[in-house]
Amino acid sequence: MSLSCGCSGLPGGTEGDLSRAAADAASATASARLGLSLVAAHRTTGNHAEVVLDEALESVLTSYSAAATAETSSQDESGHQDVLLGYLDDAASVLGEARGHVAGVPGSPDAASLDQELGRLTDTLSAFGEGAR
Repeated sequence: MSLSCGCSGLPGGTEGDLSRAAADAASATASARLGLSLVAAHRTTGNHAEVVLDEALESVLTSYSAAATAETSSQDESGHQDVLLGYLDDAASVLGEARGHVAGVPGSPDAASLDQELGRLTDTLSAFGEGAR
């Protein structure tokens, strides 16, 4: 299960690379949020949710790699890259926590707080992907 968001009209060069990485990660966090909500509502299995979360994490890590290796040519681009890498790091952490929650790891955050955090990250990454810096 995955959601996608359109990336048409994104700028080229480094800014475009960063926007695409953010948009891809936003899609991944949205998918993870949906998977988490389905398991919380007993509409899917924990195993299925774990697969969705694993795929989301893989996508976020791919976006992180793409953003980290993008060549910047200005302080603005370098600053934008750093901001995005911070968001992607946050997304990877929350996805790990969500995986722990689904697996029943003691001390994991509850579904409501994970849902809220995944929603915030999806919105933040989407906005970045659309040019908000």
